[in-house]
Amino acid sequence: MYKKVLTLCLLLFSINSFAQKRQNIYYFKNGMLTSNKETADYRRVVQEPDSGSSLFPVFEFYSDNTDKTIGLVSKYEPNLVFEGLVKRFNKKGILTEELNYKNGKLSGKAIYYYDNGKVKRELDYNENVKVTGVSDHVFSRLINEYDSLGNQNIKDGNGSYICSGKELTEQGNYKNGYKDGVWKGLVNGNAFEENYQDGRLIAGTAHTKEGKTIEYTVAEEYPNYPGGIGDFYKYLGRNYRFPSEAQKNGVRGRLYISFVVEKDGKLTDYSFKNDLGYGTREEAIRVLDRSPKWNPGKQHGIPVRVKYNININLAY
Repeated sequence: MYKKVLTLCLLLFSINSFAQKRQNIYYFKNGMLTSNKETADYRRVVQEPDSGSSLFPVFEFYSDNTDKTIGLVSKYEPNLVFEGLVKRFNKKGILTEELNYKNGKLSGKAIYYYDNGKVKRELDYNENVKVTGVSDHVFSRLINEYDSLGNQNIKDGNGSYICSGKELTEQGNYKNGYKDGVWKGLVNGNAFEENYQDGRLIAGTAHTKEGKTIEYTVAEEYPNYPGGIGDFYKYLGRNYRFPSEAQKNGVRGRLYISFVVEKDGKLTDYSFKNDLGYGTREEAIRVLDRSPKWNPGKQHGIPVRVKYNININLAY
């Protein structure tokens, strides 16, 4: 009898310990936070760190409760800062990515899969290497690459590569994991030709649909505000008018905003990761609408639409 009682007590203790583990739950619709969990596309569960750890376990689930993302983060607001292995799944429950992170940046081995579950490519990311002309946000070496049937095109960093997408197609050779020699392709119907040596872009030429020829030495350029991002924040500081209702209600904090820098440098498609209310969002839209045009982002010499994130610190 004593043994049964002891076993029951241990079981109840385990159940209570699990139940008391604190967690935050967030719901998302079209990538934005929502308070309506019934119409949410997915939910995010952030648990308190395990004993002896400073990392928060994160689980994301599609609306039908199938896995979307599994990983650990060192920070979860306003954005997730991943650490270590992160796994992502499609809506059919098939693994699509196995990525390693360090301080929120890709680091080390990464494996991408087709929606049928077959391996697509394997890369090695190095966040400490910066090479002019390389398109990846974080520098990487391509190790292996396969087609959707499992046929291997790149082995141990060597072979021929063909990418066919809606907006970008390109083809060329890899040597020791890096682009090498002549590469050709199309960006939104505009042709380009580039010459690489050990992953470094030597020269590129784009021929637009309008008949223009563009010479360049950087394969991917991010959009930027004339004078730099510091000048953009100065513009916001000079022109953002703190709504009187927000002042009366003691509003404080940051507005986290995403927008698109169009091909002509105009800002569009604003989305907010939070809402402080009392007209603060509307005022941000007004100021962004009136912003001087940015220098657009470019891909293979061709202007392209690029998403950009900022935050506005509200204080008076």
